[in-house]
Amino acid sequence: MPDPVKVLMICGHEPMLDPRIRWEAEAAASRFDITVLGFNRPDGSCPEHETVDGYRLIRLKPPAVGAGHYLWRLKDIVPRRARLPALLVLALLFPLLVLAEILFRLIRIPVRRLRRGARAGLDSARRLVTVSLLLRAIRLRERRDRLRLRTLSRVDYVRAVLRQFATTTSAFWNHVRDTPVKPDVVHCNDLETLLVGILAKQQFGCRLVYDAHEFYPRSDPDGGWIDVAFFSLLERLLIRRADAVVTVNPMLAEVMRRAYGLQRVYAVANAELWVEGRPEPAHGSEMDRLAAGRVKFLFQGRFTPGRGIDELIEGWTAVDGRRAALFLRGPANIWRERAMAQAAALGLLDHSVYFLDAVSEEALVPAAAEADVGIIPYRPLIINDRLSCPNKLSQYLHAGLMVIANDLPYVKSVLTEAEAGLFYNSSTSGTLAAAVRTILGDPELLQRARRNARRYARERFNWQVEGETLYALYRRPERSPELPAAHAESAPQPSM
Repeated sequence: MPDPVKVLMICGHEPMLDPRIRWEAEAAASRFDITVLGFNRPDGSCPEHETVDGYRLIRLKPPAVGAGHYLWRLKDIVPRRARLPALLVLALLFPLLVLAEILFRLIRIPVRRLRRGARAGLDSARRLVTVSLLLRAIRLRERRDRLRLRTLSRVDYVRAVLRQFATTTSAFWNHVRDTPVKPDVVHCNDLETLLVGILAKQQFGCRLVYDAHEFYPRSDPDGGWIDVAFFSLLERLLIRRADAVVTVNPMLAEVMRRAYGLQRVYAVANAELWVEGRPEPAHGSEMDRLAAGRVKFLFQGRFTPGRGIDELIEGWTAVDGRRAALFLRGPANIWRERAMAQAAALGLLDHSVYFLDAVSEEALVPAAAEADVGIIPYRPLIINDRLSCPNKLSQYLHAGLMVIANDLPYVKSVLTEAEAGLFYNSSTSGTLAAAVRTILGDPELLQRARRNARRYARERFNWQVEGETLYALYRRPERSPELPAAHAESAPQPSM
C-alpha cells in the first residue's frame, strides 16, 4: 500500500481561529498525511506541537523582520535573466503609485469645483468673486492636506501588510526548507502564504494549491487606488504559479478567474462538517429565559464594521418586540460596546434586543440551535462582502434555523435552493421588519424552512461534500474535478 500523500497546510495565524482550516484538516486526516503550520497566539499559550483529530499542528513564533524581506524573497521566484529588471520595477513602482495617487486626486478636485462653479449665475459669481476665491483656496488647501494624509495612510497600510507577509514568509519558508521530510502538496491559505508555497514548489517539486478565502486586493473596505493596484499586481504575479486555485463560492471564483485571466478557479464553500445525531438544545437556556415565548432571532459572530449590525439594530425598532426577540452573540470588543450603546439609546436593550456572551468555536452550531431564525446582515459594500460565503451560513443551516439575509447574491442562491430563508435590502427602509413580520405571521413557514435547512445541510451543504473538490486537487491537480456552475454570465466583476 503506497504511503499517503503528505499535505502541508499553511495559514498566517493561529490555525484554530479559522473553522475552514479545521474542517479541511479534520476531514482529510483519514486519507492524507496532514500537517497544519501556523503561528502561536501572542501570549504563546498554545502547544508548539500537538496532534488533533489525526493531524499534526505546528505553531511557530513570529520572527521580527521588515517589509523589505518579502520584496527580497520575491526575487527568488523570478528567472535570473529577469531579476535585475524586476528589482528596478519594484524600486520604481511604489513611488510612482504614490505620485499618481496624489496627482490624480489633486487634479480631479479643482476640475469638479470649476464645473460646479460654471453652473452658478454669472452675476452672483462677480459680486462674490473675492470672497469665494478666498474660501475656495482655504477649502482646497484643507482638501489637499486630507488627501495627503489619506495617501500616506494607504502607503502605510501597504507597508504594514508587507511586513505581515514578510513575517509569514520568513518563518514558514525557513521551517519548510529545514524540515527533513518535504511535503508532496503545499496548501496555502490566503495571499500572505502563497510565496512560501511557490518557493517550496520551485525548490522541492511540491504541488501547490492556493486557497483564497477572499479576493485579497479588495479585502479592505477603506482601500484606495494604491493598495488595490499594488496587491492586484502582486496576486497576479503569484497566482499563476499555483497548480490549482480555490475560493469560497462559484461567483467569487468567476470574478477571480476573469480578473487574473486564469483558465479555472474552483469553488469550495465554507460548510460545516455534518455531525449525525447532534444533541438537541436543552430547554431553559439563557436565550429561552429572555425570549419568554417570543420567536428568537440570532446574529452570531464577530462585531466588526461593515457587518450591518448597526442597521440591524436600527431596523429592529420597527419590529413588534412583544412577539420577536433579537439576540446578538459574539466576542467583546469596541464594536460590540457600540452596538450595545446603540440598542440602549433606542430603548431596545434588554427589552427586545439582548447581547449574549461568546461561545467556543466547537459550540457555535449547538448554541445557534437555541434560536429559531439566524440573521446575516452583512452590507454589500465591497466585493468580498457582496459575494461572501460566511461561516455562519452553514452554522445556521446545520443548527436547523431559518435564515434572514441581506441582499447577498451567493447567500441568496444557497437559501433559495434550500428553501430555507427570506431576504431584505439594507438600503431600503422597512424591508427587514417586513421579513420578520412574514415569519411571525406564518408559523408553518418557519417550521418548514427549519426542516429544509437541516435537510439541505445534511444532503448538500457540508464539508463532506464540499471538501471532495479540494482533496481531488491534492491527488492530481493537473487532472482536476469538474467545477460547479459558476454562473459566469451573472457573476459581478471587480470595479477598479
